[in-house]
Amino acid sequence: MSFEPESFDHVFVCHVLEHLSRPDNALTILKDLIKVGGTINVIEGDHGSAHFYPDSEAAHKAIHCQVELQSRSGGNAMIGRKLYPLLWKAGFDSIHVSPRMVYVDSSKPALVEGFTKNTFTAMIEGVRSDALQAGIIDESTFDRGIHDLYRTTESDGVFCYTFFKAVGIKS
Repeated sequence: MSFEPESFDHVFVCHVLEHLSRPDNALTILKDLIKVGGTINVIEGDHGSAHFYPDSEAAHKAIHCQVELQSRSGGNAMIGRKLYPLLWKAGFDSIHVSPRMVYVDSSKPALVEGFTKNTFTAMIEGVRSDALQAGIIDESTFDRGIHDLYRTTESDGVFCYTFFKAVGIKS
């Protein structure tokens, strides 16, 4: 990066660390760019926090495909739970991590459409070809899992997912 050390009062990182093979290294580099007393905010999801009704083994297996593919490419789709140790290892102080659960049922139609259908399920659906090619799952199980994720968007369905927000200070 072509920034001088201590160039910023604040750094915001959102859904980036999950794609990196060395998120600890990235945080250390970012810490050097923050002024003493400055802060970092990090927001990441955790695919291990996906819970839904009706529950479905096939849906969990379909979600696992995305987790596994991201892992094979060096990332971590369950990094949300690691934010505290990552910031601590990078040398940040006064670290505070808070879970931010998204709870969706039919009383929240905008979230049903925008989050459960068009964000989370669409993301999982998007790894179908790669998951099948990698031999992680069979076609029938994957398709059933996607069907079951869409089933959570019906009138009696529920979908929950947790994002984690971490804040740290450079001393």
